[in-house]
Amino acid sequence: MYGGMERENGQLSGELRREWYGTELPEPVRYGFRVVDGMLVYTASQRRAVKLHPTAQPGEFVEGLWEYDTAEFFVANAEGTRYMEFNLAPNGAWWACVFTEPRVRDLSVPPLPSVATRGGIAPDGAWECRAELPLAYLEAIGINPANCRLAAAAIQNSPDYLYLTTSSDLHGEPDFHRPWSWAPTSLV
Repeated sequence: MYGGMERENGQLSGELRREWYGTELPEPVRYGFRVVDGMLVYTASQRRAVKLHPTAQPGEFVEGLWEYDTAEFFVANAEGTRYMEFNLAPNGAWWACVFTEPRVRDLSVPPLPSVATRGGIAPDGAWECRAELPLAYLEAIGINPANCRLAAAAIQNSPDYLYLTTSSDLHGEPDFHRPWSWAPTSLV
């Protein structure tokens, strides 16, 4: 839920403990954001089994990852209008898209260059994943990393979905695309 993000040693991190309607998870999703050598590094992990998209291959771009279990983040310009969504499967498959307003894709934006992802799922189902993307790309699409809005999110338990987010706006049906409700922050 909203809040939870703490800054320590240059990293923003926290845990997603409750799903959209308030039910507490038996195991939280842990997440973190930090900047290393001009790259935004996002990590997520959990000690719980997940269901992967059937075509999810490590390091590959896969449309529709959100239909299965994913860790996600959203970063918007300071006004909360233009934003990017990034989905990361526990095995390192990924998907990203830029939006001009809630749920309106910006089809003029070039694909995300030089993204590096990895993931791993242990025999007991515990998983962790990581993505690195250039801060310069955020700037190129109109998002200032020094003055932006940020949300961590996750979708779990497909097909009986649980929606988790740091967003402050949890009214109505689950919808992560509410950039005005993401925490104002600086990534640098």
